[in-house]
This record gives sequence, C-alpha cells and structure tokens, in this order.
Amino acid sequence: MTFRSIIAAVCVALCGLAAPAVARGDEATTLSAALVAAANAALRPRDPKVAQAAPVGAEQAPLATPGLPHGPSYTLDLSSAYPLGATGKSNVRLPGGLDAVLGYGFNRHFRVQAGYYQFQEYPTGFDSGVVPLYLQGLSAPIGAADLGTAQQDVTIKNEIFVANFQTLVQLGRVPIVITPSYVARRGQIGGHSDETLVEIGDFPQTVRLRTFEQQLIAFTLPFLSTPKFFGTYTIAPQWLVNTNGANRDNHAQLFQLAYVEYRATKSTTLFVQPSILQNYTPADSYSNHIPTVIYGFSQRTSKYTFVQLLGSTGAPTNPIERDRIGIVDVTCQRLPCNGPGALAPRIGGLHASQVQLQFGVGTPSVIPL
Repeated sequence: MTFRSIIAAVCVALCGLAAPAVARGDEATTLSAALVAAANAALRPRDPKVAQAAPVGAEQAPLATPGLPHGPSYTLDLSSAYPLGATGKSNVRLPGGLDAVLGYGFNRHFRVQAGYYQFQEYPTGFDSGVVPLYLQGLSAPIGAADLGTAQQDVTIKNEIFVANFQTLVQLGRVPIVITPSYVARRGQIGGHSDETLVEIGDFPQTVRLRTFEQQLIAFTLPFLSTPKFFGTYTIAPQWLVNTNGANRDNHAQLFQLAYVEYRATKSTTLFVQPSILQNYTPADSYSNHIPTVIYGFSQRTSKYTFVQLLGSTGAPTNPIERDRIGIVDVTCQRLPCNGPGALAPRIGGLHASQVQLQFGVGTPSVIPL
C-alpha cells in the first residue's frame, strides 16, 4: 500500500471518528442552574416592586431577609439550539433538549434539589483544517489528513444529573449559601456512544469521552443588590469521584462563577455569567481551565410559563495537546488504515459556541451548565 493510498483511506475512515473530548459551556450552564439559581433566589432581596425569582409556589421571605425558597419548586422546559462559529460542517443540526428539576425547601435554611439537564453543542476543529498523519511506530508524519474532506458528525448531546442540598448560613451581615453536590454526566457523539479510540501518551486507548462523575462544595455570596441589579459570586472546589483513562491525579480544582442580572421589567431579566470551568474528562491527563461566558434573557409569559434565550461560549487556556483546538493529529494503528478501529485521533482542547431557546414551566434558570 502506498502513502497516497493510505492517506486516501484515512480521509474515508475519518468519517467514522467520534472525537470531542473536552467540554466548556455545557457543564458551566448546568452547574449554574443546579447550584447558583436557588442560591440566588435565597440571596436576592424580596422587594415586591421588582421581579421575583423564587420558584413558582414558593413562600416569599420577608423584605431584606435572606432565605432559601420554601416548599416545592420545579422547572420543566424544552429547548432547541444552533451552533455559532466556523464548525467546518455544512447543515449542522443540533438535537433538541429537555431539562427537568425538582426541589423542596424545608425551611429558610435547608433545601434539597435534583435535576436532569440536556445540552447540545458542535465544536470547531474537527471538520476543518489539515493535520499530520502518523503510522504507529514511526516518529515522523507520513502525510496529512484533510478534516474538511471527511466531514464527520461530531454533534455532542450531553446528559447531566445533579443532586445537592443547600444550607444558608450568615457570617455577620453576609449571607452565604453552601451547596454540596454530586454530578454525573454522559453523552452521545454523532448520535452514537461516546466510547472512542484515542491516542493517550502515544498509545491507543478506548475511553468514554463524555462519561464521568464529580463531587463538589459550592459557596455563593452576594456582591451587588439594588432594585434593578443583582449579583453573586460562587466558588466551588471539585473532584472526580473516580479517575479513568488518562487521568493522572485527582486534586481539588476551583470552579468559579459570577452572576449579574438586570431586571428590565417585572417580567424581563437580562443576565451574564462569566466563569472559570474545570473540566477533567477520561481523555485528559490534567484538568482543563476553561473561561466561559453565558449570557441571555428570560421572559415571563404568564405566572407559570417562561421563554429564555441564552448563549454560551468558551475554550480552554491550557489544552492538553500542543495548545491546539480539536483534532491535533491522526495515527494509523495498523494497515489498512480504513479498517475498523485503525485510526486514533489525538485531541486538543474544545471550543464551541451556541445559542439555545427554551420554552418552559416553573422557574427559569440558566440551563445548562
């Protein structure tokens, strides 16, 4: 087999690769909904003249008295999404999503919540550009693989489950919401399993790219509170429940998120959420530090229904492989290169941007993280 025929086989076989390994806005939006939304409701001033953000049916705390939402609360919404940026693939269509959240506040100091979130994205760097092609055992590339020719489908649909309990404490005049949480996530790539052959430390290894578990403790406190503006800051040390694949260690990593909202009217709220996400998937040898921005607005359409539009974008500052985004290179494990499991991509960071439109009942929250 000649090098030319090997490269041709790679271009065909690339169509079957499912490659994204590192996420950005998906977990940031889910964590925001699961950890920050209820904490914000507890810390937000209870002024009847401004829009309320406590869950539908929840008892309102007295004016200027912080308290977690009391009684049952819920959110159920359906969403559609559209990718932004140059994905390199024509006719990208993201699947729809669903979010369902149930919570119960026992009193103003203690509350439990469980939520299921879906988030869709399409990363850049997988369907455009030319990357080196290697043959296993050779140090020098034997050619180049054109990712644009392959046009593989790397649509990601994330499913994230979050369970937590929240406690409100007060240090002097400063209220703080403490939220121990468990996060379990899985996903599909291109409509199929996330089980994929990748290059880890110059050796092929099959890993579940989107499947892992985390535990964390979040601390949320307010820094801005006026009749029109409200802001909180959240910091959360987090760990993997179990290490898998390329994971080397499991030191605590700090997730950070700032939330600022502007209540334009009683029914309209604009918000922005810059955050530093720590993402540690089975394909990563260390945690990715991912600055992420989430932004949008929510509109109350009735007492029980809402519409929300949000956008999110982010990319790692320390991508795992050579400061590259997407596929860094491709290694042919054995000849012929178009055989099953013959190709293993080496993956750098992931950059994806998207907008999401939600229609729901209950309490709008910035979903997903």
